Amino acid sequence: MKDSSIVRDLQGGLIVSCQAPAESPMHQPQVITAMAEAAINQGAIAIRLDTPAHVKAVRQKTSLPIIGLWKQQIPDFEVYITPQFDHAAAIAQAGADIIAIDATLRSRPNHETVETIIARIHTELGKLVMADVDTLEAAIAATNAGADLVGTTLYGYTADTQHLKPPGFSLLAELVKQLQVPVICEGGIASPQMAKQALDMGAYAVVVGTAITGIDLQVKAYATALKTQHDLGCCVEHFQAHQICLFDVPIPSYCNLIDTRLREYNHSVSTAQPFFTIKRQPHPLHLFLMDEHQTILGGLIGFTSNWNWLEIDLLWIDEPLRRQGYGDRLMRLAEQAAQKRGCTSARVSTLSFQAKGFYEKLGYEIAGVLADYPPGHTHYTLQKTLS
Repeated sequence: MKDSSIVRDLQGGLIVSCQAPAESPMHQPQVITAMAEAAINQGAIAIRLDTPAHVKAVRQKTSLPIIGLWKQQIPDFEVYITPQFDHAAAIAQAGADIIAIDATLRSRPNHETVETIIARIHTELGKLVMADVDTLEAAIAATNAGADLVGTTLYGYTADTQHLKPPGFSLLAELVKQLQVPVICEGGIASPQMAKQALDMGAYAVVVGTAITGIDLQVKAYATALKTQHDLGCCVEHFQAHQICLFDVPIPSYCNLIDTRLREYNHSVSTAQPFFTIKRQPHPLHLFLMDEHQTILGGLIGFTSNWNWLEIDLLWIDEPLRRQGYGDRLMRLAEQAAQKRGCTSARVSTLSFQAKGFYEKLGYEIAGVLADYPPGHTHYTLQKTLS
């Protein structure tokens, strides 16, 4: 029989996800158990675990609630968090109190459905169900099927949400507003402040994994960041709460992100077809605004030519950081770097709905105008003498 008091014990607390990649030395049951015990000693009110072996090992050390799951990679199917009832049964037998399942709207093997799996977990296993979802639609379907809790776990990790970045605070707000069951915020919580924000938004509890127990991913992130700065000659300047990194060679993923974000803005205000492209040029000059997690929050894509010109192709700042001096700082750092390369002039293009006034305040003057390019707007070319 389901024990609803377990859910009450979770309210307002921290659930620590103690997991590790299968290929990691950390994936040993005794190591996972040590992680869990350390988390409990410091105030965790529950533990989230993957695989029956890990659930069984931790169960022997604690009576606190365990949210169990079993990740499976099944050919031709995208669901992977406890995708079938048999996996749920194994997790229940190992000692989990709550079974976490993939409750997205994606298909699963043997024609099983979220509805049938939840029903069987309740009736045959007597366990509670946490529905890991990616969208409001999936969450509503899961609660209609009887899910006891809903988590934002898969926000940003499915085809429908891959363009979004955890934590899913926007999804959390929708779920809290529309669901009658407790909503757990899980995924992308990288600091105590973010965890507190989730609770303030109405989350019943918060799950934190990588930021606490993800040594493999955390070390990889640090090593990659340091390697990027060292091997690519990145010059970092700390500005306000963020850092600006200068690259002398192109990093396609970074360039594509700046290009994509600027296109998104352009398309939001204009029905014209795309008109920006990033060109291969002799000497790239790329600046990226990053936070402490190496998340790109803005950037400038340009190059310096053999004609001693700085050519600025793209400039984009994430909307919450606009009008705080970041764009100004990126421009000035680009100009300084270009001058060190011998440039005496700079050129930039902008549209009537973009940043003409911004560039003029930086000393750029109009050198050319194209009316109705794209249709309904004006294209400006501006230039500046660097001194």
